[in-house]
Amino acid sequence: MADTYKALSTVTVGAGGSSTITFSNIPQTYTDLRIVLSARTDRSGFPNDNIRVYPNGSSSNLSERYLLGFGSGVTSATDTSGLGAAGAVGASATASTFSNVEVYIPNYTGSTNKQFAVNAVSENNATDGRQGLTANLWSSTTPITSLTIVPSSGPNFVQYTTATLYGVFNADVSTPPATPTIGTATAGVESASITFTGVSNAASYTMTSTPGSITGTATTSPITVSGLTSGTAYTFKVKSNNPFGSSAESAASNSVTPISVAYDSIATVTVGAGGSSTISFTSIPSTYTHLQLRGIAKHSSSGVWSSIKFNSDSTGGNYYAHRLYGNGSSTGVEATAGDGNGARLTTIYNTQFMGFVLDILDYANTNKNKTCRNLSGFDANGSGELNYMSQLWASTSAINRIDISVSSGSMVQYTTFALYGIKSA
Repeated sequence: MADTYKALSTVTVGAGGSSTITFSNIPQTYTDLRIVLSARTDRSGFPNDNIRVYPNGSSSNLSERYLLGFGSGVTSATDTSGLGAAGAVGASATASTFSNVEVYIPNYTGSTNKQFAVNAVSENNATDGRQGLTANLWSSTTPITSLTIVPSSGPNFVQYTTATLYGVFNADVSTPPATPTIGTATAGVESASITFTGVSNAASYTMTSTPGSITGTATTSPITVSGLTSGTAYTFKVKSNNPFGSSAESAASNSVTPISVAYDSIATVTVGAGGSSTISFTSIPSTYTHLQLRGIAKHSSSGVWSSIKFNSDSTGGNYYAHRLYGNGSSTGVEATAGDGNGARLTTIYNTQFMGFVLDILDYANTNKNKTCRNLSGFDANGSGELNYMSQLWASTSAINRIDISVSSGSMVQYTTFALYGIKSA
């Protein structure tokens, strides 16, 4: 089966010359890519100039192995300074002479490392001609979305240098593909996943929502459409695409209603270089069902207890905490009353960061006292601690402020606390 080539973009260098040729926003709907380059540089004193190709602007994880033949011999070597594309003739070559270079990039959208194959010739006269074959590797699984071509020694491409980028589709087609068959839509978190039955000669598929005309694209079933509004009912239609166009849309899918995002980030606080004895979250919205506080913390000088306080309430008798703990060699339980700093939260050490997750249930409910549950711990390769705790704030007030503090010293730089709102969905 023959390949189908579609010209995606052509760059022609103007009178002022250009140090680079760039193809950006490369569509991800083809099988392979091909660059055809007719090039000449303004470098003097050297008949050929090596050309480099940089995928996604990257100059790292690149390597090449080349075989080069010229008028008096042949050479082979390796290089890690970039992806070589053999040579372009320079200003010392006969006037109006341009090199012919072809670069082929298979599976440029795949999740494997990217291989580049280069075939280049520079024919100047009876005594000066070069042929080059180059195998290149970009050690990255990232899909290629841009390609930049430069002369390696720093000159410019001269006027009339041209480069064309082709998308290659591994099928011999000349018409748009047939219409795929819609399958089943399944609701997700502000998204939906929709199955379909594909067709031959399709390079990609596009799923479109009703209402909103929100789209998702993939090469295989299913397709996920994101950015939907929770609580809104949606149906979906799919069409197939190839280099020669798109099919008609399919019939509509079943109707689904996405749910809301489970967690919203409310605020994050990170301690700066000077340290801090207190971290506060204020003006907490009452629009969520629960709150979750996540943190990593380290102390400046010793191991001390941190405390949590709500709505600036400093009445120690309103706070209680219970702890179940283990450190690898012993276990225990304990109960503690609160103080002016609130209820005990977790021990913070000066040897390593302690991590914890705290859930505050029904924080905005004015009919309940506020109960928290907290899992914290650390592991220091031979020592460690695990705590499972509960805290109580004996108040029916809705929580609108949270303070975390240490009784002495300070929490060090990079200590971080993040507050999230948990939705009912």
